[in-house]
Amino acid sequence: MLWFPWLDLSPNILRLGDAVYLPYIFLSFLAAPVAWITGASPTDMNTSFSLVIMMSGLVVFLLGTVTWLYERFMGFKIIGFWIYRYSRHPQYLGFLLWSYGLLLLVTFLGAPKGGYVPPPSLPWLISALTIIGVALHEENTMAKKHSEEYVRYRGDTSFMLPLPKQLSALIVAPARVLLKKNWPENGKEVAFIIIVYGTILVLSSLPSILFL
Repeated sequence: MLWFPWLDLSPNILRLGDAVYLPYIFLSFLAAPVAWITGASPTDMNTSFSLVIMMSGLVVFLLGTVTWLYERFMGFKIIGFWIYRYSRHPQYLGFLLWSYGLLLLVTFLGAPKGGYVPPPSLPWLISALTIIGVALHEENTMAKKHSEEYVRYRGDTSFMLPLPKQLSALIVAPARVLLKKNWPENGKEVAFIIIVYGTILVLSSLPSILFL
């Protein structure tokens, strides 16, 4: 509801994050043969995808929370087992997956008959970047607190979503080029990187608004 005043100016403002749909478009392309074989309609496929992503997010969040509670109970300084072997921030990852599935569900189900709801990609993008910024800040806190032990763990485990090394290197390339280092080391650098990535994604979303 906080975004309602912007609708009077232009509903397209809420679409300035449409670049976030690219992973879903890629997955839909891979799943196209399955849809053709089963005869599922696009609406059914979109709904199924959205629900699967949402459920995946809830499972990841639950596993991350259980692992964290076990770590606190056992007194470990750094969690490096169970789901934390694959993601350093599984709770944040779980929330992002769940909310991304919800974004897709809202986008593709549309509004009731006679209504219009602009796809809220920009609010989701801002929320996601905020969460990533918080995770980056926590990374610096952990690195200062646990020094080399956490740095080694960070080098062996994905930040959030486990991805192929080539794809991960491509995603972090702008940060490495601008900061001349592998990781932002203070709050100003974290804020700078979040703004840079937000700007890149907003600019990448303009063709979707202008031509679709």
